[in-house]
Amino acid sequence: MGKEYLKGLIEEILYIWAEPIDLEDLSAIIYDFNKKDIQRVLDEMIEERNSRESGLIIRKFDKSYQFTTRECHDRYFEKVIKKSEKKLSTSTLETLSIIAYKQPITRAEIDKIRGVNSQSTIDSLMARGLIKENGRLDKIGKPIIYVTTTDFLKYFNITSLEELPEINLDGDDYED
Repeated sequence: MGKEYLKGLIEEILYIWAEPIDLEDLSAIIYDFNKKDIQRVLDEMIEERNSRESGLIIRKFDKSYQFTTRECHDRYFEKVIKKSEKKLSTSTLETLSIIAYKQPITRAEIDKIRGVNSQSTIDSLMARGLIKENGRLDKIGKPIIYVTTTDFLKYFNITSLEELPEINLDGDDYED
């Protein structure tokens, strides 16, 4: 079982999985190859598909990988695939931005920044898979800590949080 066999196996898994899958999960599935080899072959596959302008490319979202189509081809699929996904409301985007830039963060911290109760907005973001619970603080009441997900990266078409635009969270940009 050589490199070409491994490439085929990775392609099959990415196709069947359909969602981003991380290297740990790939390694658990492809247990007879080591993680380093899988990573090396994945990087090679990404480069090959990009250089030959393959229709299906492998995108990296943080530490996860997924088969996707090229963005420049989206116009060809617009008539075939109807996007029924509702856009995020202003309050939802505001809450999501706070979580993205301040994570890990609790609901109380979000509420303090926004000045309103954010529970329903957080529930909506959780239902859409854009944020997730990431443990609890070791404080009275054990508040839930929230962070963004791989779906957040996909939604905004970025590979990592480092691609978020820089903002000044201190508020020093405003003059009196």
